[in-house]
Amino acid sequence: MVLWKIKKCPKCGGDIFLDIDGQTWFDHCLQCGYVGKKSDEPCPKCGGEVYLDAGRYCCRQCGRSTEAYQVSA
Repeated sequence: MVLWKIKKCPKCGGDIFLDIDGQTWFDHCLQCGYVGKKSDEPCPKCGGEVYLDAGRYCCRQCGRSTEAYQVSA
C-alpha cells in the first residue's frame, strides 16, 4: 500500500510519500528531498502525528514544537 500526503511538506509544500523501514515511518518529499521520522507518541496537546525534524518534535496538526531529548548511555 502506498500512502501520499499531497502538498504537506513542511519545507517546500510539495508532495510527501510515506515509507516504512522496519517499524519506523518516514516522510519523503519528492520535490526537495525532506525526510522526517514519525514519533511513536501522539501530540500531548491535540493527539496528532508528531515528526522529528531538525532536532525538534513537531506536530503537523496543531504546530506544537519541542526539543528532541538526547539519551545518554
